[in-house]
Amino acid sequence: MGYYDLKKLENTGEDKTALEKKHVPYIQCPDEVKKGEYFEVKVTFGKEITHPMGPDHYIQYFDLYANYASLARVEFTPDMKAEATLNLKLEESCDLNVFVFCNLHGHWEGSKAIKVVE
Repeated sequence: MGYYDLKKLENTGEDKTALEKKHVPYIQCPDEVKKGEYFEVKVTFGKEITHPMGPDHYIQYFDLYANYASLARVEFTPDMKAEATLNLKLEESCDLNVFVFCNLHGHWEGSKAIKVVE
């Protein structure tokens, strides 16, 4: 897989690679939310292995989308912890998609389906 390719979680369970364990975005939020009401979304990198953050290897930024509508961009420096908590509201059910860029290992994607109820 090339540097410019978008990488996704290919393995599930115990067979995840070390790269998947520390690069695939982990999205923590309710599975179901109320239409138009704010809820918390926490995005981290490395559910099983924390992504390193140093001058030579770090998460530069991530973009958050509702399907393909841009909601936010969060940028990091090597001196920061690669995680963010955002408050957002949705008008309809969608996939929350996170696209992340690691300066050494390129682009990665994670997603979570959210059901919006009245």
